Amino acid sequence: ALKTGATTIRAIATGDANAPHVVVCVHGWACSVYSFRRLMPLLAAAGLRAIAIDLPGHGLSDKPDDARLYTLDAQVECVLSAMDSLGIRRAILVGHSMGGPICARAAVLAPDRVTALALLAPAGFGTEWELRILRTLTPRPVAPVLPWLLHRWMIAAVFSVVYGSLYRPTARDIDEYWAPSQFPGFVRAMWDLLHRFEWSAGTDFGFGTISAPTAIMDGRSDNLVIRRWVRRYVEVLPHASLTVIDGCGHVVPEEAPDLVTQAIKGLIGYI
Repeated sequence: ALKTGATTIRAIATGDANAPHVVVCVHGWACSVYSFRRLMPLLAAAGLRAIAIDLPGHGLSDKPDDARLYTLDAQVECVLSAMDSLGIRRAILVGHSMGGPICARAAVLAPDRVTALALLAPAGFGTEWELRILRTLTPRPVAPVLPWLLHRWMIAAVFSVVYGSLYRPTARDIDEYWAPSQFPGFVRAMWDLLHRFEWSAGTDFGFGTISAPTAIMDGRSDNLVIRRWVRRYVEVLPHASLTVIDGCGHVVPEEAPDLVTQAIKGLIGYI
């Protein structure tokens, strides 16, 4: 558990504490450190120190009732504060989905602290179709009743859409993603992120100034993020490359952890 301001968040770590390179993993909307469970052992085996955090509102971290904490820059501050608490001066940031723009914005606001970026199926240049639908279906008057409308079977239904053919989620996976939703404040926090997070931040939040070498990884079978917006990262970031993974859906760190590890090892050559 780490203190970031008035909020306590969960962090997990693996690998040699004295490794020359540290990787900090930042998950997507409604996810947790669990989404990096297949990636982190591979990073450790590659000689890296791997750390994953639960952002505020997610997993086992606090779920504060303060909408100001669910903006892009507030989430970035949480990541940087977590690094401070762990004594990490500089790190490779790995961001999945919503974690993509969080890591990219961190490289804008604190370029001396980000040595490289790996952005996996990143959001950030537009509000994806499913988020636009959710926003429409969840106006503020509906928010208080949303916890009563969330059921475990919905997790399985979402999984049928978000994964490709490289990995099939298990019953335990459903339980792990479902469990945080039972904490008070989870649904409210997800609502705040849905409506307050800057999902199109890349347009005017300085992403073009990022100097860190960046690997963009995109699943060819991803049904969530819009292809042209993922490719905008490669067009806008001056040192970005794109890898498209056949058979991979949206959950790149679970579906192709070996390829992500290879990409991160490749980034180290440019640091």
